[in-house]
Amino acid sequence: MACAFAFGEGASKDDFQRYSVVPILGYTEETEFQVGVMSLFFLRADEHGGKVPEIGLTAYGSTRGQLQLQLEPYYYMFHDQVSIWGLLKYQDWVAGYYGRGNDPDIDVLTNFNRKKFQYGTKVESRIGLPSTLKYGVEVHAEYTEIDFEEGDITDLPDDHSGWRNGVGYLFGYDSRDNINWTRHGFLAQWQQMFYSDLLGDYTFDVETLDLRGYTSLSKTTTTAVGFLWQRSNGDVPFDMLAGPDGICRFRGVESLYFGDNQAVIVQAELRQFIWWRFGAHTFFEGGKSGRYFGELVRNDWHRSVGAGALLGLNLKQTLFARADFSWVDFDHLGLSFYVRQAF
Repeated sequence: MACAFAFGEGASKDDFQRYSVVPILGYTEETEFQVGVMSLFFLRADEHGGKVPEIGLTAYGSTRGQLQLQLEPYYYMFHDQVSIWGLLKYQDWVAGYYGRGNDPDIDVLTNFNRKKFQYGTKVESRIGLPSTLKYGVEVHAEYTEIDFEEGDITDLPDDHSGWRNGVGYLFGYDSRDNINWTRHGFLAQWQQMFYSDLLGDYTFDVETLDLRGYTSLSKTTTTAVGFLWQRSNGDVPFDMLAGPDGICRFRGVESLYFGDNQAVIVQAELRQFIWWRFGAHTFFEGGKSGRYFGELVRNDWHRSVGAGALLGLNLKQTLFARADFSWVDFDHLGLSFYVRQAF
């Protein structure tokens, strides 16, 4: 497997960076050869020293016939006490279904084709609370069409094609000094999303507990640890069960390589800025899933160790792109790349 990045940026005379561009060229087992571009456009902050709004645009395709287009804006207002995140995504994707549960065989799968239109908005606020506390709401609207191909697995789930629309809330404690490259602080966040057939075609709910801690060892070295617990309940689409996303939580596997009604993922990472725009990190990740809590506790852990390269897109905002290589279950290699740290 291999992945290459190139970098471009634009800055005005007052040294304000306006954009970054990252061409994508890579190969993974999930996508085969992949080519595309990730670009970020930066807007001026509302006040001096404030957080810089940005608009992310990603487009890439693969020789496996996959296509993804994504628009992702971030905006801040009211002296950075309110943040707004948005997502507009189209995906025409081929992926593997390995069965439900914690013990998949990587060589036994059935492919499926998924076409998805997705819109999302999350608003977080600290207004009326101490600066380390926050609350928020999120809206999710998605239309999906899924078709299974002939494959090794014949006991296939319902495809749950149609509308998956929901709303939810979150609240948390957040003392992180920066969300792009956190050097110190702690995050504890609880979130619930409720999907209803009154809004779409299916009724289910999803709960998430996200814990993260960060410590700075030096000006250029940071340690990060994370714990994620997920639970889904009701008429849950198989591709929205609890489990890894393969990009940020348990990197280098196909999304929901092991997935069920509950999942837990733990992570530890050492991040090092090296020189100019380059950095690197090493990490360990563990995860498992189960139908209910007792089964989750008894099931064996999946494990992964890996290392990644970092490329600075906007050093003033400590914003990096990353490419991660991982050795999953000490059996097969994985590769993922994305903008921002994994957690």
